[in-house]
Amino acid sequence: MEEIRELIFSRAASAATYRHGPASRRVFEPGVNDPYKIDSIYTGDWASLGVTTITVDLNILQVATWGTDRAVTLELLQMDGTGFNVTYDATSTLSDLPEPPVGWQTYSFPVNANSPTIPEGWVFTRGDGTPGTDAEWSVFLHRIDLTSIGFYKPGFAYPGLGTWILGIDNIEIDFQADPTPTPSPTPSPTATPRVTPRPRPTPRVRPTPH
Repeated sequence: MEEIRELIFSRAASAATYRHGPASRRVFEPGVNDPYKIDSIYTGDWASLGVTTITVDLNILQVATWGTDRAVTLELLQMDGTGFNVTYDATSTLSDLPEPPVGWQTYSFPVNANSPTIPEGWVFTRGDGTPGTDAEWSVFLHRIDLTSIGFYKPGFAYPGLGTWILGIDNIEIDFQADPTPTPSPTPSPTATPRVTPRPRPTPRVRPTPH
């Protein structure tokens, strides 16, 4: 089995220097509330945030095996209530890379989280592999549980020879200035009540004692 297929930055990825080193799919455990899934814009309600694109810089510091069927793929997952089973899976794959890229390269993926239909270039399926619908796309984008990027193409198997070392930097997510609200599959949390200051009462004139 190939030691690294994906570079995962679920609920993380902010550092003064770029992140690098060997990684594997075991870095992320969907059913465990680990630090990778807490307080991050890389997961959560992308529809309400109005996510339009995600851009990242990658550098292959050490490549294991390479085939002509490799490309950079962004994968988004939504898990079920147990946290271990996939409810929805969406992938966007860029152009084929016949040779490993040299040095830092920038990759950008259009997301359009408020699109009423599945955006062009995305493969969107349910957990059982059946195609997702346009109506389910909005439900899916209201809760992203795992975001990953890697040098692979969905549906392809790769030889498990050697170790990969990847560098990642400048992970950016762009948003609409005024995202269009879309229906949420779950009730929205009650807004935090704000304290409204009451006007200061005007003091009445006290009668002058005689």
